Amino acid sequence: MNTKIKYGLSAAVLALIAIGAPAPDILDQFLDEKEGNHTTAYRDGSGIWTICRGATMV
Repeated sequence: MNTKIKYGLSAAVLALIAIGAPAPDILDQFLDEKEGNHTTAYRDGSGIWTICRGATMV
């Protein structure tokens, strides 16, 4: 069975967990895969301006 389908996590995230990586590193990888990381502002699905990983206010 595909690991990603079984757990909902990629092999990269699971590998970080397995080696005991710090939580911020695991979260960084997870968010890059799920949210992306845009360095320029764009409108999200709701029409709200956002940047990076979904920051709407600074």
